[in-house]
Amino acid sequence: MIRPFSLLLVPAVLAAAPSPKILSPAATVQKQIEAFNAHDLEGFLALFAEDVEVSGIPGTSTPTGKVQLRELYAERFKANPDLHASAEAQMVSGGFVIQKERIKGRAGKKEALEAVVIYQVKAGKILRMWSLRE
Repeated sequence: MIRPFSLLLVPAVLAAAPSPKILSPAATVQKQIEAFNAHDLEGFLALFAEDVEVSGIPGTSTPTGKVQLRELYAERFKANPDLHASAEAQMVSGGFVIQKERIKGRAGKKEALEAVVIYQVKAGKILRMWSLRE
């Protein structure tokens, strides 16, 4: 027989269960950089929305969606074993993170690539990513 007091404990136990923590936009972008630098493709992709939109400014087209992002970065990590990114400066406004990034270790390139990258983040997932570079 179930005692009435036992039924009162169920909501309390459920309320005390840890809820998954959603990262802030800045923390999401930082984890993405860390996974990128570790060439952890699955960890990297886990931080993007399924229907992520990626593009360059002005108007250059790159893959849209996680499937295309997987193909692109699997190849990049394979072809560039020393690939490494760092954030040189950052500004956060709500769900937007704007960073000046430096990417080095690109195969066949001596100089680091500098870019401004704008991330739109919601609920711990990167929804959109725009990059501006020379």
